[in-house]
Amino acid sequence: MKPVSPIILRFGLISAAATLLGLLLQGTPQEELPRYRIPRNITPAYPNPVRGRAIRPKVLELLGLGELPKAVNFKTGESETTADGLSITSVSFLNSLGETVPGVLIIPVGARTDSLPGVVCMPGTGGDAARMTQARFYRGSTDEDPLMGWARELSRRGFATLSITLKGTVARRRVFEDWDREARLLAPYGRPQMGFLVEEAIKAARVLASQPMVDSQRIGLTGFSLGGYAAWWAAACDPWIATAAPMCGGLGSLALDIHEGDPDRQSSFHYIPGLLRYFDHPEIVASCIAPRPLMILAPLHDPDMPASGVDQLLRVANPAYLKAGHPEKFKVYRPDDGHVFRVEYFEWMVEWFQASLVK
Repeated sequence: MKPVSPIILRFGLISAAATLLGLLLQGTPQEELPRYRIPRNITPAYPNPVRGRAIRPKVLELLGLGELPKAVNFKTGESETTADGLSITSVSFLNSLGETVPGVLIIPVGARTDSLPGVVCMPGTGGDAARMTQARFYRGSTDEDPLMGWARELSRRGFATLSITLKGTVARRRVFEDWDREARLLAPYGRPQMGFLVEEAIKAARVLASQPMVDSQRIGLTGFSLGGYAAWWAAACDPWIATAAPMCGGLGSLALDIHEGDPDRQSSFHYIPGLLRYFDHPEIVASCIAPRPLMILAPLHDPDMPASGVDQLLRVANPAYLKAGHPEKFKVYRPDDGHVFRVEYFEWMVEWFQASLVK
């Protein structure tokens, strides 16, 4: 019999011991590793603070946006007039990646030319235009249940709406890995995914404004979660947008979210490369949105933005609106709640648009 090499014998014993240990540990709860954090004392490389009117051009640069959309080519599909007095038409347009952005346009029947305020409605990651525009307006009994039919209900209240299935939603991406891979491939070109969300929101606003019954100077943006991000970023980029109402849209302080928020909640679209070299969310709001009307839903326990981040936003934005002489145009609702869109919060949004868009 051929003798066994000591090295092979030793390797075999180690493998057997590892296998036995694995069997013994099966079913045994493992201690959860602490969540990885970058050092709290980290500072931006090559800091170059930008303030005032210089902020918007830098925001456009960071988002990879050149000239903002004005006239937008779009296609219309099937149209119907419903029993609740609404004209509903399917629409679509292309973003600059050549992707189709599907949407649903709803116009109250009988409106006069240029008489209607318009609102672009954008869903969270799990939503789409169909959910927002379904006939029944309701929400289930659990916190995980989405608010259904809310864009259509907004049209019943007298607003023209265009609901889009936003880039980044489950309906538009095949798997999360594709979304993550795209972010990595776009980064060297200086084109973060947030820039494409903003582009889609502004293009949708232009499509809505082009409708004969819509007053092109009274266009607002809103959305929940992912859609909320797109709403406030787009409002910051394009001063033509009259008002915005982001609902749980991760608006506060990116720096504080990094250190005190839940990093597992966000994908890479939230972390704009190089942003903190120049400014943070509060400075964007104070210089790029104020004094236009802005309403924010920021629940105290929303994992997308820690309360400390919203506190920092208020410390900067409140004085900006006060200095402009319009403190009433900035409203932040902070219910004792989490990342959820309730009927009550929808009513806050409706009241806001009635005050800021209706003549």
